[in-house]
Amino acid sequence: MSQGVLLIEEVHREISATKGRKVRRIIKGMAIAISFSLIAVPTARADDSDSDSKSAREPVTVSVPIRTIDTPDKSGQNGILVVRVGRAAPISVMVDTGIVGLVLFGKPAGLKPTGKRTTTEIRGSKIPGAIFTAPVTIGGVTTTQPVTISVVNTSNPYIQQWKNRGISGIIGLGTGDGGNMTNILKSMPGSLGLRWSIHFKRNIGTQKGRPGALILGAEPPVDPTMSFRLPYVSQDINGANNWDDHQADGCWTFGVLREQCVPTWFDSGFTLMRVLGRDFSRVPDTSTNLVKPGTRVKLAAAGSAFFGHKFIAGRTGSRNLVRLIPRGQPTINTGNSFYFDYTLTYDLAVGTVSLGDSNLKGN
Repeated sequence: MSQGVLLIEEVHREISATKGRKVRRIIKGMAIAISFSLIAVPTARADDSDSDSKSAREPVTVSVPIRTIDTPDKSGQNGILVVRVGRAAPISVMVDTGIVGLVLFGKPAGLKPTGKRTTTEIRGSKIPGAIFTAPVTIGGVTTTQPVTISVVNTSNPYIQQWKNRGISGIIGLGTGDGGNMTNILKSMPGSLGLRWSIHFKRNIGTQKGRPGALILGAEPPVDPTMSFRLPYVSQDINGANNWDDHQADGCWTFGVLREQCVPTWFDSGFTLMRVLGRDFSRVPDTSTNLVKPGTRVKLAAAGSAFFGHKFIAGRTGSRNLVRLIPRGQPTINTGNSFYFDYTLTYDLAVGTVSLGDSNLKGN
């Protein structure tokens, strides 16, 4: 029986035992008590449970700013992320999905040596490094275990240019097999290490260092512009799945030539598109091996009925600069222009990379 009903019965008992003005005073007092009692009793509403369920379904995400800088050699633009290695001070690293693992241009304090060595290919040069381990923190979230880190000390001119700009390394976010090196995002807790998205924002005019974002735990777009399935390779040294992100099945058209479907990879560290293979020997080019400016370039995902991306080849890095090397086996490195034009979401549960609308103006 409810509390309100018990109070009403109490009123009737008091009325039967009392007369006159006392009755009116008791009825008035009991009515006030009933009203306050009913207000105090919590009432379950249907939308309360719906709200709780909705909150439980919302994915956990962490958004980490990626600022954009002009590359030291003025060839284009690159995304820069701030990370913390162990307990050392935060450092800035260049975001590069073309390689796997964190490569540092110097050794912070607190790293644990492994006695192993590795080689990282950076802009065509094979650079040796010693492997250390340490936990890494990104956006306030720390890896669930120490991760492998390559430390290189070299006079390589390309690396020296980055050091002169205050950049302390490269964070390789490739999803393929890195041998002793691993993509550190895979060691983030829960779904944060299973899915993530990357988007850069272009420096335009006086708008410098505008922040894009790395979003840990990002869900793939419901209606992507294009989606590519990546071949499964293996598991890394921590048991996470490796997917060959150099083997997305992209179908390309240059000018009026017929479509060619070739292995494609989206490289956020490379400021131009590179078209490799004798199958592209008829693509119009210049004396400096650039795809001729004005050539229309189109990309579709394999099996798609439409082209998801189109642009006109030109001479601007990180936007429309395309180099042609018409020999060898066909493959296309898109360069990082796609990371400015789209948000790319990687899903390691199923091995896909999806390109979605960035929803950001002025890219």
